[in-house]
Amino acid sequence: MKSHAQVVIIGGGSLGVNLMYHLTQEGWTDVVLVEKGELTSGSTWHAAGLCPNFNGNHTLSSIHEYTIKLYDEILPEKTGLDSSFHKTGSLRVGYDKVEEQWFNNILSKANHIGCEMHFVSKDEASIINPMMNFDKARSILYTPNDGHVDPTTVVTQLAQLAKKAGAEVSNFNRVIDINILPSGEYEVVTELGKIIAQHVVNAGGCFSPQVGAMVGSYVPLVNLQHQYLITDNHPDIAALSKELPVTRDSIAASYIRQEGSGFLIGP
Repeated sequence: MKSHAQVVIIGGGSLGVNLMYHLTQEGWTDVVLVEKGELTSGSTWHAAGLCPNFNGNHTLSSIHEYTIKLYDEILPEKTGLDSSFHKTGSLRVGYDKVEEQWFNNILSKANHIGCEMHFVSKDEASIINPMMNFDKARSILYTPNDGHVDPTTVVTQLAQLAKKAGAEVSNFNRVIDINILPSGEYEVVTELGKIIAQHVVNAGGCFSPQVGAMVGSYVPLVNLQHQYLITDNHPDIAALSKELPVTRDSIAASYIRQEGSGFLIGP
């Protein structure tokens, strides 16, 4: 590990590695990412990998749209590898007037940024996802460009491109302390040595509060457990001609997507 860098990123999950990659794309190649384990070994590796365009915030909607393009088009072009993005589309099912109004609000924002999204009938939804009963649905919103991705694959590809551009990754290297120097720089103390940085980014995920405390900064982060289940393979799913869309059901308060020839179901 080098002794000085323009930027030190603490945390090698999706956010930390994405930042490392995008900094190199902007010409900031003197970057060191420090990870206490392996890349994606925190919460990233087992994430469901959902990539939705449905969002109530205009800025976040634009970010989501770019991210899908990054995973589905830019990364395959730059790496020469197949895309790990599953463009399955998604269905969001509403059962009352309030949800229908919310869907219309989201639809207007999506149309404004050029994201393809529209309402479908129950019959149309049943064709898109023949494994679900839509009889009680009041409104169903369909986003054809939604999907899901394998988090470990895309993070690994981003890290490879960033390292090729000059960034450095230091795995199995826990950050012990951070000292603010009189020069305004930061001395990042790790298990493998010290590194001086002009900028330090806290991308520690659930460990962000501990990292922030090293410089007297309170990080207002609350960690919540998120669980999902994966079913056994089912012959009816295996027999489908195309992958099922990600489907979100408000009554069940869950999402469901295809995983191999089974289902992945989460809250």
